Amino acid sequence: MSKTPRINGRLARPYVQERKPFTNSNGQLFGRYEAPLLYVVYSYGDHWPLFVHDGFDWYENEEKCSLTTTRHRSNTHPFRETIKVSRNALRAMIAQRVGNHRQMESFQRNMGLAA
Repeated sequence: MSKTPRINGRLARPYVQERKPFTNSNGQLFGRYEAPLLYVVYSYGDHWPLFVHDGFDWYENEEKCSLTTTRHRSNTHPFRETIKVSRNALRAMIAQRVGNHRQMESFQRNMGLAA
């Protein structure tokens, strides 16, 4: 497994557009896959998702935030149309998809289908 690249946050947009994992130099801004086809960009931890790509659409956290998180948002905006939703809606979407993925993995293990 390759190591997640540490980059300057101002250079994060191409990583987001290509849905590649990254972490900024101080670890406060990062993008990662939470489940297959569920790419999430976070600011200051997994309590504050900025953008989510579900394999089809981009979703954007519409809530107001700190000046630094506002800068993170502008540095990582995918420059695609986004669907604006609340932070709690994004967190629920992530939790549901991660939960579904874990259930499927458990089912496959129990059925002897896991690789």
